[in-house]
Amino acid sequence: MSDEINSVKPHDKLTRICEAMTLAMDCSEESTGQEKAIVLIQDGNRGGMVLHGYADDKEALADFMQHAEALFKTFGVKMKVMPMPGGFGEG
Repeated sequence: MSDEINSVKPHDKLTRICEAMTLAMDCSEESTGQEKAIVLIQDGNRGGMVLHGYADDKEALADFMQHAEALFKTFGVKMKVMPMPGGFGEG
């Protein structure tokens, strides 16, 4: 059984903290209002995530994978994302 929840509004302590982080970004004097963010938080037992500014979850996933690939590269590890049959746009 999976306990992932896809919701428009924060639904627990961790996603409320993520939401507060995105609100702080929006209130920044340097914000143009065009920024997008993927906020991840972990408390040792569970995780929370908020996608902010994205019209499409698939766009957020693509951005996340690009950032993950760059992060791996900084540690000298090559990461390659390969599409799988039945993935986005296939069925």
